[in-house]
Formats: sequence, structure tokens, C-alpha cells
Amino acid sequence: MSIKQKITIAFGLLVAALLILFSVFIFQAYESYRSSLMKTRLQRRALAAQTYFQNRSEFQQSTYLTLPEQHETLFDDQNQRIYASTGPDDYPPPSELLEEARRDEVYFTYLSPEWEAPKEGVALSFRHQNQVYVAVVTAYDLSGRQTSRNLVAILIGGNFLSLVVIVLAGFLFASRAMYPFDQLIRQINTATVNDFSFRLIHEPQPDEASYLAGSFNDLLSQLQQLALSHEHFIGYASHEIRTPLTVVKGMLETSLAYDQSLEATHQSIEKALFRLDGAIDLANSLLRLTEVEGLNPSRLLEDINLVDTILDTVTYFQEKYPEQAIELQLTDIFTESSSIIKVVGNNSLLRTALINIIDNACKYSSHQPVQVQVTYQPSWVVIDVFDQGIGIPEAQLSDVFLPMMRAGNVGGIQGFGLGLTLAEKIISLHQGVLQIQSVPHQGTTVSVRLPALPF
Repeated sequence: MSIKQKITIAFGLLVAALLILFSVFIFQAYESYRSSLMKTRLQRRALAAQTYFQNRSEFQQSTYLTLPEQHETLFDDQNQRIYASTGPDDYPPPSELLEEARRDEVYFTYLSPEWEAPKEGVALSFRHQNQVYVAVVTAYDLSGRQTSRNLVAILIGGNFLSLVVIVLAGFLFASRAMYPFDQLIRQINTATVNDFSFRLIHEPQPDEASYLAGSFNDLLSQLQQLALSHEHFIGYASHEIRTPLTVVKGMLETSLAYDQSLEATHQSIEKALFRLDGAIDLANSLLRLTEVEGLNPSRLLEDINLVDTILDTVTYFQEKYPEQAIELQLTDIFTESSSIIKVVGNNSLLRTALINIIDNACKYSSHQPVQVQVTYQPSWVVIDVFDQGIGIPEAQLSDVFLPMMRAGNVGGIQGFGLGLTLAEKIISLHQGVLQIQSVPHQGTTVSVRLPALPF
């Protein structure tokens, strides 16, 4: 069942219930009015019975003003009938009713086989010459009952017609309300499975349909980015990993065919293992890049001890490059602010980004000192890495974050062109900024800006 049908049915049932309650209220209000009016008319007829003893001619004249099926009866204090008018005598009042009428006026109804609705009556007492008499008057409210039946027919017919109109109006209302969603569904039905460039076209309105379309488009953008990431991974893997594996295969085949001594075979195996290590490092870098591209920034919520992370990273390079001088400087403003700010993210990922940045500085600095400076700016922690290496040509500076992109002046320095790509994506996940400034033959400055939150 569609949402439009559910809205229409729910709206129709709600209005139908309200109409029924309103109709019941109207009918009950009319019945109360009709019953009160009939009771008043019966009371007047019963009170007129007092003239039976006072003015017989007036009493006889009043009997002409009768109600439908009217019947009047007078009883003395012994419950003996002393007078009965013409008309259907179809209700012999019991003695209990007469005794109750002597204490208070009694209004009653009873069923008559000739009428579908009950007849009504009033019994009341009056005193004459120290005796208490009871007058009982019964009648049938013919006009009132006919009006009740007409009112019921009018209410049923009116409710039915009103409900039909309301259901149609509800359907039109639901169709109008769901029209933006129908447009979105029609667009989605025309989309193909592999078309990640597809986007929903919607009016920029502050409603649920526009919000849904925007969220759907954001999801498609993330899926497109993930698909491109997978395509890149396959492209990088097929192009870059195939080459060292082919070289390794060639080395082993050459060794198997031509190496005559154990020493020559050993050298060939060492060369093959060196190439395999490079292929493994490349595969690990590609897998790490693909993993980072698929991460959701909202999941990076742990508090990072930035000082420990930086110290751990510097210590790692002092062990990896013992001859490489790395100077770490924590500015006074950072030291003073470190106790009242925090950086939120993932410690392992941030360490990976810093390792890639400092590793590049060490590889391309020709053993010149590398300086790491940490400072604090309002709402930001800034980590600057300075080297005095070969630098990056200005024409290629804008492409350093592209996967597998290496500057033309790297020469024979080993690398895959993935370090800065991975670092830039990790910093972006942390809502930070990675910037590079470089002058060829003078050095490169890599600046990492991470948002700092107050404790």
C-alpha cells in the first residue's frame, strides 16, 4: 500500500469518525429536545385533569386539544379509576407507578405493538378536597418521531456524501503532498546501476523531499568517490605491481637458466627479494590509500595526544635514518596551550600521515637537517616540516597530491608517489589542511593544520 493510499485512508477514517460523533451529538441533542417537549405537552394535559372536579365544561373543551394516540385516566386515593378518556387504552398503570406519582411526578415510556418507537406518558398527582388524585396521560409523539427518522436519513445521507467528498479531497491532498516524492521516484527509476554521476534534480525547498534528495545525492557522491577509489586501486595495482613482479619473474628465470654458481644464484635471489619488497610496500600503500578513502570522518572521535604522536614519529626516523638530523621544536605558545586544547581523530592514521611527510623530507633533503616545528594558532595546531632538499618544480607543485605523481627531478630516489596523497586524505579526514611550499634546490615546507578544540 502506497503512502498516498495510507494518508487517504487514515484521513478518511479520521474525518468519518468526527462526522459520526458530530451526527450522534446532533441526534442526541434533538432527541433530548423532542423528549423534553413531549414531556411538557403531556404535563400540560395531565395538569388539565384538575379541571375535571373544578369546571367540568372547561375540562370537556380541553379534551379536544389532544395529542396523537392520547389517553387520559384519573385515579382516586384508592387507585380506583374514576375517569378514562377515549383513545387507545393500551397501558394499565401499575400500582407502584401510582404510588410513586403521589410522591413525585413520573415520566415513563412503554412499547406499543402498533408503533415502532415507544409511547410516552406522564403520571402526576394533585389534591382536591383532602384527597390525592393521580392523572395519567399517554400519547405517541408522531410528528417528533417522524422528524427523528428524517433527521437520521439526512445525517446518514449527508455523512455519506461528505465522506465521499472528503475522501476525494484527501486523495488530492495526498497526491499534492506526495508530488515531490513522485518526481524523485520517476527520476530514480530512470537511473542505471553503474551511473554514479546520476543526481536527483529537486527544487531547493525547505521540505522533506528536498532534504531526502540532498541526502540521496550526498550518498551517491560518496559511492562515486568509493567507486573511483576502487578503479584507481585496480589501475595502480595492475600498472605498478605488474612491473616489479615481471622483473622478479625475469630475474628468477634468468638465474635458473644462466647462473652456474651458488654465489650468482644468491645474488639473483637478493635482487628479486629487493624487488618483491618494493612490490609489497607498494601494495600496502595502495591498500592503505583505499582504506582511508572509504573511511567516514564521523568515526574519528578519539582524543589524540599530539605530543606523544610527534615524539614517536621522530623517534621512528631516528632509528630508520640514524645519520639524518631531525630537529623537533615545540614553541612556547604550543606548550602553554597544550593543556587546554585537544585534537580529535585517529592516532594511528595521523602518525601514518606524519611518517609519510617526514619520510619525504628525509629522502629528498640529501642528508641536510630536517626541522619539525609545532605551534598553536587560534583554533588550530600547526605542524611545519622544513627540509633543505631538491624541492619541487613550480609547474608540478599543484600535482603533488595526485596518486602516483612524482616530480621530474627525483632522479633515482625510490618512491611510489603515494605518500603525500595518503597524507592529504588523512589530514582531510581530520578536518585539517595540508599545504606545500617549495623552491627548487632550496627546500620544501609542508604545513599541517589540525583543528584544536577546547577541553
